[in-house]
Amino acid sequence: MKKLLLVVGALILAGCAHSPLQIQLYPQVEVAPESIGAGHSLNVRGMNDLPGGGLGSLGGVYADTSQVSIANDAGDAIAAGLSEGFARWSFRITDSAPEVQVTAKLVKLTYNSPSKVYTTQIDTSAEIHLEVKAGRATYFGTYSTSGKDRNLVKPSREEVESRVNSLLSATMQRVFEDEKLKNFLRANL
Repeated sequence: MKKLLLVVGALILAGCAHSPLQIQLYPQVEVAPESIGAGHSLNVRGMNDLPGGGLGSLGGVYADTSQVSIANDAGDAIAAGLSEGFARWSFRITDSAPEVQVTAKLVKLTYNSPSKVYTTQIDTSAEIHLEVKAGRATYFGTYSTSGKDRNLVKPSREEVESRVNSLLSATMQRVFEDEKLKNFLRANL
């Protein structure tokens, strides 16, 4: 009987284990059309400056084996999202000899459950450092977002991916709400 209980207990614990999880980044921004760029050329370069190899852990008893990581190129993903936003500001997106060069560094992106027993609390955060060069002038901006979520059961890959992309999208959205950036561009074009 003891052996049967041990086997059942081991199976229950194994069922609670989380496997490593890879997610796709596809952040998007909603930007109202404006004529700030007035047809000037602009290029966005995205860089993944995240420390370490993952975003964090799904938590639970097997937190060490339930790491969340990025499956695609994070730099390309943020560059694509930001390019869409700048195009809505009437910039002409180009790869060659742009009048405005934007460099976006993803320096923080976390999805982590601090609990080693249950996956109930999820801490999320994102931070982007932006450098915008227009002529001889340079603008620096830091944009960040964080949050706390709760789960009663292990989240699916789709749920994790959706939460991380919503967080990253909200962080990138702050770029286009930055009045100082708008004024910098208007003054230097």
